[in-house]
Amino acid sequence: MRSVEKHPNADKLSVCRVFDGETELQVVCGAPNVRAGGRYPLARVGATLPDGSLTIKKSKLRGVESFGMLCAADELGLSGDHSGLMELSETWAAGTPLAEVIGPPDTVFELEITPNRPDCLSLIGIARELAAVYRKPLQKPAITGVSEALSTDLSLVKIEDADACARYTARLLEYVTVGPSPDWMQRRLERAGIRAINNVVDITNYVMLETGQPLHAFDRDLLAEGRVVVRRAKKGERMQTLDESEHELDPTMLVIADAVRPVAVAGVMGGAGSEIRNETKNVLLESAWFDPALVRTTSRKLGLSTESSYRFERGADIEGVEWASRRAAQLLIEFAGAKLVGDVVDSRPEAAPLRKIEGPYQKIRDIMGIDVADETIREIFTHLGLGVLDAPSGHYALEIPSFRADLERDVDLVEEVARIHGLDKIPAPSPRAVVDPRAAENGTPRAKAKLRSVLAGLGLSEISNYSFVSDALLDLLDRGNQPKRVPIPRPLSADHSVLRISLAPQMTATLGRNRAHQATRAALYEIGRTFERGADGVVEIERLCIGLFGPVGRIGFDRHSAVESEEIFLWAKGLIEALLATMGLDAPTVTPHPVAYAEQGASVEFHIKGVSIGTLSLLNRSTRKEWRMTDPVAIAELDVAPLLTNALAVRVFHDIPAYPSITRDVAMIVSDSVTHEDIIRVMREAAPPELSAIELFDIFKGPAIGEGRRSVAYSLVYISARRTLTDDEANTYHNSVKGALRKQLSAEIREG
Repeated sequence: MRSVEKHPNADKLSVCRVFDGETELQVVCGAPNVRAGGRYPLARVGATLPDGSLTIKKSKLRGVESFGMLCAADELGLSGDHSGLMELSETWAAGTPLAEVIGPPDTVFELEITPNRPDCLSLIGIARELAAVYRKPLQKPAITGVSEALSTDLSLVKIEDADACARYTARLLEYVTVGPSPDWMQRRLERAGIRAINNVVDITNYVMLETGQPLHAFDRDLLAEGRVVVRRAKKGERMQTLDESEHELDPTMLVIADAVRPVAVAGVMGGAGSEIRNETKNVLLESAWFDPALVRTTSRKLGLSTESSYRFERGADIEGVEWASRRAAQLLIEFAGAKLVGDVVDSRPEAAPLRKIEGPYQKIRDIMGIDVADETIREIFTHLGLGVLDAPSGHYALEIPSFRADLERDVDLVEEVARIHGLDKIPAPSPRAVVDPRAAENGTPRAKAKLRSVLAGLGLSEISNYSFVSDALLDLLDRGNQPKRVPIPRPLSADHSVLRISLAPQMTATLGRNRAHQATRAALYEIGRTFERGADGVVEIERLCIGLFGPVGRIGFDRHSAVESEEIFLWAKGLIEALLATMGLDAPTVTPHPVAYAEQGASVEFHIKGVSIGTLSLLNRSTRKEWRMTDPVAIAELDVAPLLTNALAVRVFHDIPAYPSITRDVAMIVSDSVTHEDIIRVMREAAPPELSAIELFDIFKGPAIGEGRRSVAYSLVYISARRTLTDDEANTYHNSVKGALRKQLSAEIREG
């Protein structure tokens, strides 16, 4: 870049004189980092950007001609950085083709690593896997010029919580020259999704990607007394992290502090005020092991997720801490002109002995179902980095390295041999099993299959959710059950941090998502297990949850009118009664019962022979508002076990009566405290066996009836299986029913 001048007609544009190796060009540029003497990629007139979106033409910007375009990294498809022009090393001569500067195209592999394999969150870890597959030796970078000797001066580091920080190493480097990192390192970082900053920070990030061990570099001159203390945060303590956000800390969090204040959140992010600056000369290089559960909890509380926390949460290799520090120190010496001061400070308790696993080779072959030679199995173990020890003939003995925490038992080794030897080499024979049908217990599966069939026949669609939910979702429906919840010790995400105590929250969320996608009606069910703390431990119950909204019981044009709360509630109640009848259970009794997430007075409990089997509720307005549901929503939750009691019982059928029936109506005025269940019970008890059906057909309330009272009317059907009833007999039966209603319920019978 020959010169940079301010654009005469635009505050944010610059007029640049650019030399391309042959001629001098005028280019108008809007990047904030353009400066005289800089080296930047230039796209001349006629060039097309890599994504094909733009072909450079001669143009005029605010009255000034421009004969090309200076490019940012994202415009060249090299990274997502558009903060400014891509800066190149000044060692490159003007006019050098960009292909020579950035090198040949790279192939970038995107790998999804399962949580149990944190060792594969590194280039060395992946290389170790490939070495095992191709039976090649693993070649790690050679480290020279950095001593492994331990410092006798431990005043540099003080660990106050050895459980949360089982190992902390620190190296001091001086005469550091901060500047851009090598182009090859910047490109590798950018292609891994990490923005290049400066050589010191880039080296710590590069070594993290290479080894899987996060590191952090402090400007030692910004540390009070030049030392670090690993401790818990103090109540009310605050700090600003490198992303320029302010955070309030609490005593559950581990921090790296100097003699006065916290300077980093351990395992998550460094703090502002101790970071590497252009003026930095003295560096304290940190490489440590932090408790995964503590890092995970802190990361969630602060809302910070970083490349470092991602690795620490899954478990870093405690034995690789010092090697990663040595590797970073070597690169700092090479690319930042640093000089080591003294030996490494390595603060840790006595190292735990490595786990050992032993067993017969034949067991591995038996489980795999194929013949693999002892020597082949031993070779696989060796290339995986496992320590092969002496063992009796036909047996293996292994020392499990610290980076393979997932290998705990001999069956874990079977999986290792199988995947490296080749899963495609394991035959897939037809499964064979010998089952004695007389001893097989298949009643419960058959009963559940019938339950699902009945639910589908009633028009319900099945859904399935994880047993893991968030406290936030459970709190929306019922905060009062928090003491009964069962938290997951090491959840992978905040959305799956506790075992569900009820199916209703996930059913509500599912209905809400359906409504958000313009579904006008839904009839869903889920069968699943719930978990809650009991006096003797965790209680596990299988439950059925039913969720309804919209005109589920209507057909044709009736579906277009609004659904009232009473309608959806009665449809749900009728559906449950039909389900119970089809499963061979007695008609339930229904009583009012409070439910935390229900509208006031809009929840009931179902009983069969005096035993509660579940509840039905109308979802309250505040909960529906969370999912923007304006329609009434019915949620039922029932225990599955009682529903299966008579599912497989043989049905007994009776002849259809050959004689005519007689219908009599009864209208009465009763107190509002008298329930429909009370009236049905009294009628059934007072009537003879000839009473075959009772149907409620009218309810009326109004001033003519009186306050606190209502008029109800029922139709009763009498029929005999042996003979034709006479009117006198039917009247006698009916008068007996009316007399019982007067006596037991103080009903006022309306005659005529």
